[in-house]
Amino acid sequence: MKLLHRALLLLCCLLSNPAPASANDDLPILGDPTAALMSADQEYRLGRAWLRQLRGQTSIMSDPLIQEYVESLVYKLASFSDLKEPDLDIVVINSRQINAFAVPGGVIGLNAGLFLNAEDESEVGGVVAHEIAHVSQRHFARRYLDSKKVNTAVLAAMLASLAIAIAGDGEAGMAGIAATQAGAIQAQLAYSRQNEREADRVGMQTLVSAGMDPGGMPRFFERMHNEKQFSGDPPEFLLTHPVTESRISDSRARARNLPSPPMTVSPHYLLVQARLRAAFIQGDDQAISYFERYSNERSALALQAARYGLALSHLRANHYDLARSLMEQLAAQYPDELWFRLGLAEVAVDEEDYPRAIDEARRVLKISPDDYAASILLSKAYLRSKQPTLALPVLKPLLNKRPTDPQIWDLAADAYGNSGDRIRALHARAESQFLRGNGSKALLQMQYALQDAEDDFALYSKLSGRMKTMQRLSEEEF
Repeated sequence: MKLLHRALLLLCCLLSNPAPASANDDLPILGDPTAALMSADQEYRLGRAWLRQLRGQTSIMSDPLIQEYVESLVYKLASFSDLKEPDLDIVVINSRQINAFAVPGGVIGLNAGLFLNAEDESEVGGVVAHEIAHVSQRHFARRYLDSKKVNTAVLAAMLASLAIAIAGDGEAGMAGIAATQAGAIQAQLAYSRQNEREADRVGMQTLVSAGMDPGGMPRFFERMHNEKQFSGDPPEFLLTHPVTESRISDSRARARNLPSPPMTVSPHYLLVQARLRAAFIQGDDQAISYFERYSNERSALALQAARYGLALSHLRANHYDLARSLMEQLAAQYPDELWFRLGLAEVAVDEEDYPRAIDEARRVLKISPDDYAASILLSKAYLRSKQPTLALPVLKPLLNKRPTDPQIWDLAADAYGNSGDRIRALHARAESQFLRGNGSKALLQMQYALQDAEDDFALYSKLSGRMKTMQRLSEEEF
């Protein structure tokens, strides 16, 4: 793990350090000087190539409820940031470690452990706003502009090594970094604290603009810093985002001078936290015991989250009757909270009561037609009940909105395959493989699809064009 920490620290330096101020800073800048060296489109392609590699090497959470909540939070903050047209890819890493990262072109990653350990939504929001600031300030391109020793190929190789390190192969990751001028990069670490402060400043302003508590950022930093003092193995977050007492003091003072909204509790944040705890606590009995201890919470929202976590823990243990009973009580008591209806659909899918799952998912979609989690659950229920032709009308709109989501392509491949549409099933499998960094397997699937589509000119032309795009993008990868 220590090698992974070093890998992340090196890349964080790359992403976070702008060029030092020059004597001509008072002169107007005509255009973006980074554009001549690395365009926004180049950053975008580099980031997405890196994300494909990361997906193929580490465990990304596929929980649609968690994903939808995180996307909502990130885009809410991004809409109040300096990003003019946010086009982000957001992933939740299936790790209990506390960490977050931003990669060029708008790839933002948050570890599940961040939500397990932050006390409220503003603390997570502070971390997210900080990472968005790295993207909005184009720190990656600015670092490249400042360094004559680092070229695009080196930066791409550094990103590739980071993907390997995050996946758990620390030795291989650090070997890759050593082979790509790690010494030259590490020499720039002296700038990292200054520029972490810049991301703090920009991020806190984003929090205020979004109506969130700017004090969440220093509170989170202070708790991580205190944890480091009493632990031999500090949180991963501190090794990629160095926090000092002076930085905490600066951010705390800045927060005091910014507007602070009335303190509120986000019910969805508490539900996300309960959902993750129900998944991450080791042992079914331990998870049940944990939430039973909180079954007498005085706060209505805290009690709601504890009961939700208890229901999910019983579902994890295959106690279907108990899980269903708890979810039904929650759905009756809080009829406006769709997560409990989705919980009933989850229980029904797991116990193979597909008609009930379909009814519950449709009920949610009638109220919220674009609900991602309900669409995923409904399509799964259709597929498992051997109704693939009914799953396709649910999946096609999702693919149009989320063409870079490999989970949806997996479901589409099953739906097309079980409907007898071999060509589109092969194409869907190719897209899934490509998004997970398996370019050679994706191209092979596309070749099979093209062979079968020779008699359909329009479809053949479409697939041929897509295959050429995959080939070009694969050639650009590290």
